[in-house]
Amino acid sequence: MDGIIIFIKSRFNITILVIILFKTQVIYSQELQREYRSSRFLGRGDTGIADANGGDSIFYNPAAIAYANNILNEIVIISPQIEGTSNFISLYDSAQGNGNVASLLAANQNKVYSAAGQSLTGIIFKKVSLGVMDRINSNIYAGIDPTTGIPTANIYGANRAGVYFTLAHDFFDGHLLVGINGKYIQKREVNLSISALDVDSEISNNSLKTMITNSLNVGSGVGADIGLLLVLHKESSTQLGITVRNLGMQYRWTVPEGSKAPTSEPTVFDTGFKTTFGTKKSRVGIYADFRDISNTENTDIGKRIHLGAEYVLNNFFGIMTGLNQGYPTFGLFLNFKFIKIEGGMYTEEIGKITGSLPSERFFSRIVLGWLI
Repeated sequence: MDGIIIFIKSRFNITILVIILFKTQVIYSQELQREYRSSRFLGRGDTGIADANGGDSIFYNPAAIAYANNILNEIVIISPQIEGTSNFISLYDSAQGNGNVASLLAANQNKVYSAAGQSLTGIIFKKVSLGVMDRINSNIYAGIDPTTGIPTANIYGANRAGVYFTLAHDFFDGHLLVGINGKYIQKREVNLSISALDVDSEISNNSLKTMITNSLNVGSGVGADIGLLLVLHKESSTQLGITVRNLGMQYRWTVPEGSKAPTSEPTVFDTGFKTTFGTKKSRVGIYADFRDISNTENTDIGKRIHLGAEYVLNNFFGIMTGLNQGYPTFGLFLNFKFIKIEGGMYTEEIGKITGSLPSERFFSRIVLGWLI
């Protein structure tokens, strides 16, 4: 299945590479799709809807960019982030000693393999920002098909590359912030299932490349996000955030023209809460997010709940923990103003309900620029 690399094309190299290496290309995913994920927020349960934190706020709550004290808030030159499941090494070792695809899949049944990579470049002023983002994420689930008894790979991969223009303003002496994103995104998406017999057959007749290419849907579209941030108490940064994401986010312009479009992004309502306590130099933050309030995506409630806590010292060192979809998360960061280093682990639910197919992942990010 080395030919699956074709699916990645040039920009897919960052993340899908892990999938490609392992010859079990499978695309099965019940993961809730996000166009961007903050490494720092992942460490505290992926909470950030009620927080104000530079470029990350563009994607979690655009109203938060109006919260800055200075006209120039942040410049992000580059911010490569990678995420990957902890079982990559064992899968790679299995692939090295096992050239038969059927045996390889059989040896790695009922396991989830996930990978993601992204980067943001942007400039964030108070009340206005411009950002360019590229993210690729992919999941593989290898198991036995219950109807055929044959090892089967379910593969999902998506690449979103977009431009974001954000406007925000504060009202009532900074107690109410309102923001809006206008965004243009190009999306590439693959979703297919391949049995071990299909894989061997495709390789033997050299048609695997065509199979993957035919499954790739490419399209572009424009959409918007709207965010509100209600500051209940400034001294403790007690805040309530509300967002409406993906208004009109359909991929109407397909490549080639008239072909099947990638999956549209659902319009969802999210809300979040934040409060902090401590001194100016040493503070603890408590966070809670509830995603997709109206359950537009028809998803188990456990997959939509996020809780987190964070300790920050002099805005130089931070330690985070939380619960992402009921699973524990941990993270650390160091901020040197011109370079920020973050890392940790979280678990994402790939199955329909929390507890069915957990995907434990490690993450890291390095951010270069003028940072808050």
